[in-house]
Amino acid sequence: MVDETPVRAFDATRAQVFRPNSAHAKTAILVAVADDAITELATAFGTQRLRGPFYVVAEGDGSYGAAQLEFERSHRPIGPNRWAKSAPVAAYQAGERCTVETFIGPHLESTVTAAPDDWIVRQASGEVQVLDEQQFAARYVLDDEAMPA
Repeated sequence: MVDETPVRAFDATRAQVFRPNSAHAKTAILVAVADDAITELATAFGTQRLRGPFYVVAEGDGSYGAAQLEFERSHRPIGPNRWAKSAPVAAYQAGERCTVETFIGPHLESTVTAAPDDWIVRQASGEVQVLDEQQFAARYVLDDEAMPA
């Protein structure tokens, strides 16, 4: 049987700007590997493929990997192994079941299926990810002063 789920690119025309929820903190630990090393991590949303050093990030009941440079550009340290997001994002609700490919630079990181109420989020670095409603609400608030991305 062929999967009929459409693959969707980020649609900037549907997005609004959201800022990080200042009360939301993450635990993150750096995994120092060679710049050309590829690490595969099993996560709740699928397998991630990370190139070079990365952080293992624990949030809620799960964890995931985040490329070191992208993570450090969009977060600020708030204590030992504790981080808070500092960069705004552009996001919208999927509206339909679809597949989203996430990239770190030119490298495919993961392929995620979004449900109609999930949020498709573009980070400041350009990385696109999918968050369910609860995850999104915990991490972001609408930035009423910002223009759409």
